[in-house]
Amino acid sequence: TSAVLPPGMVSQRLSGVRPYVRSRRPRLRWTPDLHQCFMHAVEQLGGEDIATPKMVLEMMRVKGLTITHVKSHLQMYRSVKHEQTMQGYLYHSATFLCMFLQ
Repeated sequence: TSAVLPPGMVSQRLSGVRPYVRSRRPRLRWTPDLHQCFMHAVEQLGGEDIATPKMVLEMMRVKGLTITHVKSHLQMYRSVKHEQTMQGYLYHSATFLCMFLQ
C-alpha cells in the first residue's frame, strides 16, 4: 500500500533531501556596529586565521549573540578575505606578466 503524498514530497524522500525547518529564533542582522565589534575582536586575537569562534564570542560580550552566529560570520569573513587575497594575487600576476611580455 502506498500513501498519497503532496506534490514534491515523493521527490524529496527519494533524493534524500530533508525539508527545510525554520528556526524559532529571529535571524540575527549584522549591523555595521556589530560587524565592527566582530572585526575588532578578530584583530585583537591575531587575525581571521587564528581567531576561533569561541574566543571571538567571549571577546565581543554581546547579549544574545551565540557561537553559531559567530561561527557563520567568521566563516563568511574568512571566505571574503581569502577571495580578496586571491583576486589581488591574480591582478598582480597579470600585471607582472603584461610588463614581462612587453
